[in-house]
Amino acid sequence: MNSHPSRITPHIGSTHVWSDLPDDLQQRAVRLLAQLAYAQLRQTTQRPTQEMNDDHPTQHQDSPRPS
Repeated sequence: MNSHPSRITPHIGSTHVWSDLPDDLQQRAVRLLAQLAYAQLRQTTQRPTQEMNDDHPTQHQDSPRPS
């Protein structure tokens, strides 16, 4: 017997769920979403920088500096 996951469809009353949540849970949810968004942003903005650093290695401290 195959079990297919049911698709979750937004309910009309979903706004009532949010407004019925205590303030502290709403704040925690918003903070979590902000942290997730920030982590995603950092991950996507660091990729080009890492690729660029791989293409152009920096000078090591042991290398002689031009005078």
